[in-house]
Amino acid sequence: MRYLVTTNLSHIPKDHQIIMVDGTVPGWQPRSDDLHWDHHRSGGADIQIDEMPMPKTKLVEDFATTQPTCIVTPQVDADACCAGAWVQLPREVLVRSQVVDRLRAIAWDCDHLMVPEELNHLAEFALKAVAGMKTIGSAIATELQLSPDRQTWTPEDWERYMSISFQRSTEWLIAAAAGDRTWPGEQGEADAYLKGLESDAQQLIAQERIRLILTSRGFVGVCNLKGIGRYIDPRAFYQGLTSIADIQSLRPETLVIREHKNGGTQYTLGCLPAHPQTPKLDYTSGIFERLTQAELIKNPHAEGWGGRRTVGGSGWNTPSQLIPEEIVELIS
Repeated sequence: MRYLVTTNLSHIPKDHQIIMVDGTVPGWQPRSDDLHWDHHRSGGADIQIDEMPMPKTKLVEDFATTQPTCIVTPQVDADACCAGAWVQLPREVLVRSQVVDRLRAIAWDCDHLMVPEELNHLAEFALKAVAGMKTIGSAIATELQLSPDRQTWTPEDWERYMSISFQRSTEWLIAAAAGDRTWPGEQGEADAYLKGLESDAQQLIAQERIRLILTSRGFVGVCNLKGIGRYIDPRAFYQGLTSIADIQSLRPETLVIREHKNGGTQYTLGCLPAHPQTPKLDYTSGIFERLTQAELIKNPHAEGWGGRRTVGGSGWNTPSQLIPEEIVELIS
C-alpha cells in the first residue's frame, strides 16, 4: 500500500488505483476504478468514515483492480488516517466491540475537537488518541534529517514528512483495531503534548497573536501563527481566545492565519466547538463560493476556498490575497 499526502495533481501516480480520502486534491477527477467518498460536499457526513461503506471483506479487496493501490489525501490528520485504516481493515475486525465507535470518536475529535453525545464515553480516549498520533511527527522529522524550524522545509520535505506520517499513523490504528498494539495515547504518549496546550495558549496571548474583529453579531476570533515555525494545535488558540473573551460575546466562526507554502498567506476558517451557534454553521452553503469569488477578483488564477460544513480554508497551491477584515465581512 502506498500513501501520499499532496496538493499537487501531477504528483498523483497514474499507474495506481487511487483512493482519495478526507478532501480532494485540486483538479483531481476519479477514473472509473478510483474510489472517492467526498464528505466535504454540501450535505456530506461530519466525518469521512461515515461516508464509506462497511466492507464485505476489505474495501481494498472489494474494489480491487490489477493496479497497486495508493491512498491519497491533501492534508494528513486523524480523520484521514481513520479512513485509511477503514479501507484496509477486514470486516471481522470492524464488527468487533467498539472498534467502529473508537474510529468514529477519533475522527470526530480530530475534525470537531469534540465527540457527539452517543460517543461521550470515548471523549477522553479520542482526545488522547488524536494527540498521541501527533507526537510521532518529531521522530519522523529527525529520521528525515529535517530542520527543527519548519519554515525552512521545502515542498518536497513537507510531502515526504506528511506521507510518512499518514502511513505510520494509519498503520498504528490498523494494528490497534486488530488487537496487535495499544491505541494511540493509551500508553501516555499524549500526556506531555496535552500539558503543552496551556503554555501554547499563554504564548499566543503574550505575543498578541490573538485578536478580535468586531461585527454586528459579535467578535470573530483571529489567530496569527505566522513566524512561529512549529505546529500549534487549534485547541491552544481556542483556550487562549475564550480566556480573553466571554464566549457569549464571540461568534462561532474563527480564522487562523499561516504562511502559505508558496509564500504569502493561507487561512483556515474554523469554529469554536463549544459555541451554541456552531451546529448551525455551514460554510458549504455559499460562504466558500463568496470567498472564492473575492479571491478571483484579486487573482484570476487563484484556487478556490473549500472544505466542509464547519472548517475549510483558502487554496492549497495559491496564497490568499484577502485580508482578515475582508474575510470576516464575507462570512457575516
